[in-house]
Amino acid sequence: MLKRILFLGLFILGFFILNILAFSESCLAKEINIVADKMEVYEDDGLAVFKGKVFAETKGMKLWADTLYVYYAKGEKGREIKRVVALGGVKIEKGSWKAVAGKATYFKPQEMLTLEDNPKVWHDKNLVEGDIIILYFNEDRSEVISKSGGRVRVKINER
Repeated sequence: MLKRILFLGLFILGFFILNILAFSESCLAKEINIVADKMEVYEDDGLAVFKGKVFAETKGMKLWADTLYVYYAKGEKGREIKRVVALGGVKIEKGSWKAVAGKATYFKPQEMLTLEDNPKVWHDKNLVEGDIIILYFNEDRSEVISKSGGRVRVKINER
């Protein structure tokens, strides 16, 4: 009887902890934290501009850049971020993905990141370079495009 009560108590405690963790994850998924030297907000345009040593983090994605443009829509539930554009010395990390570029555009609803201006992306120790690199985080895949007769470069390290 004591084992049964102990088991039931642990089961309820475990269920409670899992619900707290799920709630915490959903709350974190709806916020972005940004630090910069300067911020300008254009409320009528739905735009916030961050300048100087910008660092941003959301859903485990970290970004460093010179300038960051955050486009948002105003709704009944407040502001919802739609797109983020980073310019100058862009560095991005998310899980086993790492990237550098001159410009990065993150489309939040699609969990898609487009890199331009000499982009390079590492997944673990593998490297990809091209004119435009697109990362689809929800699908765990990427696409590399070359323009003007350029070539795509891939470096694969066997495990």
